[in-house]
Amino acid sequence: MDSNDPHKAKLNDYLANGINKVDGWCIPQLWQSIWPLVPHVGLGPVAEIGVFEGKFLIGLVKTFDPEGTFNHAAIDVFDLQEFNIDKAGVGKLAVLDDNISRHGIDVDTVEKVRADSLTLRAADAAKLIAQRGKFKFFSVDGCHEVTHTMNDIEFAMSVIDNKGIIAIDDYLNPNWPGVLEAVSKMYLLRNFPFIPLIFSCNKLLLCSYSYHAKYLNLILNYLKENHPTTRIKMVTRFGYNTLSVLPKLATWEDLK
Repeated sequence: MDSNDPHKAKLNDYLANGINKVDGWCIPQLWQSIWPLVPHVGLGPVAEIGVFEGKFLIGLVKTFDPEGTFNHAAIDVFDLQEFNIDKAGVGKLAVLDDNISRHGIDVDTVEKVRADSLTLRAADAAKLIAQRGKFKFFSVDGCHEVTHTMNDIEFAMSVIDNKGIIAIDDYLNPNWPGVLEAVSKMYLLRNFPFIPLIFSCNKLLLCSYSYHAKYLNLILNYLKENHPTTRIKMVTRFGYNTLSVLPKLATWEDLK
């Protein structure tokens, strides 16, 4: 990849500096596994359920929409706190908009969907797709209860592009066991078109079965070539080959 690429330079700047100025929970080294997929996934809209103050969403917009061409979706209960059952975080609409704007993104390109994600139906999925096309990346980080997590993952699968990526937050976090239970129930009970790809930086990434082998090789080769200190191990999850990726977190290494 071109070292003078302005897209990559702006993204590196956010991951090295700007991300630390937005409250929330997101490890920037996760992009070591996202960045090599971008040319193959393609640019396009992104979405997140459970946006909090926008830490991850802003990085995703900078990754998949460097020119501000697309419209994105931020889905959260926001002030409907009676639906924030697990108290995982309180989405703050005004703070979210301020953070989006301060990091050079037009707030009007990010639709704020104020809803309990359990109420999202096929009609909502169809509306989101009709307005912007299918999403290239969808982050699931809403309520971490089993029912919500399963619902949100399946909703993400209904609106994601076949080349796209779904991220599930707190997959192995012992403080939120509902996420692991939800993923386990899903893949032990039936097959899905999107399957586990990698686990890194507290998130499990899923991709289409069709692109799984290709994406694994892209990530593996990129990490070996550009981030040799990152630990990588191939493991089996629910019958699928996946990578466990453990970057060094003490210092930031620019994406290559």
